[in-house]
Amino acid sequence: MVEQQLRTDSITDHPDRLWIWQTLVYLDENQCTWLPLVMEVQPADKLRVLFRQEVTVLGKPMTPTQIGRSPLPLMWQLYPDGRYRSSDSSFWRIVYHVKIEGVKNMLLEQLPAD
Repeated sequence: MVEQQLRTDSITDHPDRLWIWQTLVYLDENQCTWLPLVMEVQPADKLRVLFRQEVTVLGKPMTPTQIGRSPLPLMWQLYPDGRYRSSDSSFWRIVYHVKIEGVKNMLLEQLPAD
């Protein structure tokens, strides 16, 4: 059996902002698209979301009303210490941000409210 080794690089240059463009498509300040691929609820009701940066054909931007209810915030803004603050005022930590075989993946975990 031949083992393949994946090329994985850690990334420290995180997007400053991620805001929703249309259903399940987020855009950063460099016009790169990020797709939330996996959402899971951990013990103590911690929500985790895996974002993958993928080239996506963008349609017209949608309003929050058009998007409807979502378990994810409409926007995240990068704060110090590897955290994002979302549009609902919750904080999210960056669990990891890596590039695997040229594809960026970022896992965010919602922090408990203080």
